[in-house]
Amino acid sequence: MKILQVIPYFSWSYGGPVRVVYELAHKLAERDHEVTIYTTDVARGHRIGESEKIIVAGDIDIRYFKCLSNYAASRFDLHLSRQMQTAFKREIGSFDIVHTHEWRGFHNACVWHYARKYGIPYVLQAHGALPKALDQQSNIFVLAKHVSDAIINTRVLRDASKAIALTQAEALAYEELGVEKRNIAIVPNGLDLSQFEKLPARGTFREKYGIESNEKIVLFLARIHKTKGLELLLRAFCGLQNEVADAKLVIAGPDGGYLARVSADISRLGITDNVLLTGPLYGQAKLEAYVDAEAYVLPSSYDMFPVSPIEACACGVPTIVTNRCGFADAIEGVGCVVDYDADQLLSAMRLVITSAQLRDKMRIKGPAMVRERYDLEKVVDDLEQLYATCLRR
Repeated sequence: MKILQVIPYFSWSYGGPVRVVYELAHKLAERDHEVTIYTTDVARGHRIGESEKIIVAGDIDIRYFKCLSNYAASRFDLHLSRQMQTAFKREIGSFDIVHTHEWRGFHNACVWHYARKYGIPYVLQAHGALPKALDQQSNIFVLAKHVSDAIINTRVLRDASKAIALTQAEALAYEELGVEKRNIAIVPNGLDLSQFEKLPARGTFREKYGIESNEKIVLFLARIHKTKGLELLLRAFCGLQNEVADAKLVIAGPDGGYLARVSADISRLGITDNVLLTGPLYGQAKLEAYVDAEAYVLPSSYDMFPVSPIEACACGVPTIVTNRCGFADAIEGVGCVVDYDADQLLSAMRLVITSAQLRDKMRIKGPAMVRERYDLEKVVDDLEQLYATCLRR
């Protein structure tokens, strides 16, 4: 098949959806499909440079189109690109199927218009972007969502050959927006498990950052964004360091607009000596952090399907998430699921980092669960069948 993947941004600083597209493109190309990616040249706060562009192994054509306004893209998620629109007009008819990522955006309006014009099926994957209002968003931004949904976004969603949901909860959200149940497919994010076959030696991350062998690392590794629950984590960690003197909190990830607030809170709470901010970690450096952690924590206030807890489980790291995380049902029985509450989070962290027996159990159960439910090979099998169904219809 000739497959077009469309995403409004393609820089590691944007987190999960970029990783998903990267992994899918790589695996689909391995299976002899012709894969092209359309995206824009935006990064966080600047235009993406040549050295920042993502390189995907295999014969994959990545097209970075010029975005008309990086300010509009960063501030309002308006990734407007005349070059991308022209490419859709000229080239979309040469593809067998289009897989577009994120729900709202100029890219989807283009896919909807030109795919229908040339009779090309498209599937849409919202990646948890269905809610109109989240607690970090301004009233103007929420109003803009309502208006754009009424004008075009809902039509784009309903006209898709298939809407891909990551979880049952997201599938129900699609139905509430008027998508027919038969047009919804649940396909979770997957992981290329080959990257976890040979993990780094323990102690590498500690040595690199000067962390003592007796210190117990609580790791947060995700985009530093308000929805990730860092305010809750810092409050809970204040209590933890009063009870466990050798606890160390490591916060790793790219700035999602919340780093200044986090840094100020760390200083205000007086926990600077026990908190390490590493910046973003990728590839081997990320695995080194997972391997050396006693616990991984993602206390999100909203997160449909984050990739990092799956990675942590694949590395055998005891994992703690809130019940507002779409991954919570999979963690139940393998890690710890808590309410969005500082006291509950504190209790879970204390239990995990002080009980070697519990950590040993979690280190066995986590990788087994990931192999069973989130192996990327199985996910791509399902995706190929979904594409084939769309082409037959």
